[in-house]
Amino acid sequence: MSHHSLLRHGRKAAVATVIAAAALSLTACQSGKPDAAGAPSAAASAGSGSGSGSDSSAAQGSDTPAAGPKAGQGSSSNGSGAAARNGSKASNTSAKGGSAARCTTATLQAGWGSSGGGVPDMHGDAQQTAAVWLKNIGGRSCTISGFPGVQIKGTDGGSLDLPRSSKKPVPVVLKPGGTTSFTIRLLPSVSSEDKKVEPEMVLITPPNEKQHFQLKWPYGGAILDQSGATHPGTFVNPVNVP
Repeated sequence: MSHHSLLRHGRKAAVATVIAAAALSLTACQSGKPDAAGAPSAAASAGSGSGSGSDSSAAQGSDTPAAGPKAGQGSSSNGSGAAARNGSKASNTSAKGGSAARCTTATLQAGWGSSGGGVPDMHGDAQQTAAVWLKNIGGRSCTISGFPGVQIKGTDGGSLDLPRSSKKPVPVVLKPGGTTSFTIRLLPSVSSEDKKVEPEMVLITPPNEKQHFQLKWPYGGAILDQSGATHPGTFVNPVNVP
């Protein structure tokens, strides 16, 4: 084979090698396209996962258990701290309204009527109001708040325990000689067919106390007995709340 023939053969082999290399490079690029397309898909999936809220939080919580308790402890600590601060504020506010000791039965006196109250009309069937005053006969100021216990004793030996109204108690400080009052809303009975109680004595127990006063009922008449009723017409209001 001549020198020129060998040169041409060498050039053809070189060209063939270049073409083969280019073909392999093109094949590799084409085979990488699915991976390139898959990367945005994976990113989109991660984005949708982080935006899913509870699902993402649950996954992160299960994957990072140490972070969960810390977050819980932080929120719990902040919650208890806020509660403690709110509690102290409430306590201070309560103390401002009633820093004195609680009024007891032994340091109080009770009677019928109030400065702005009238006499209930027990001869009609309309709802009436009876008032009871409470006086601090002790030597120191005292705080009273809440519902008194009221039990009506009938002339026939029966009794009627009065339910409470839905009004909220308001604390009040009574100086020595100071008075406050509460009201009893009552529904008289004028029908002979009614189940009723004819009051003779009324037992008054101051809020948060166990000992009671005995007051003779001065208004006559009878009170409709609605024991067990959902919304009875006879009930007691808190002290210091009309």
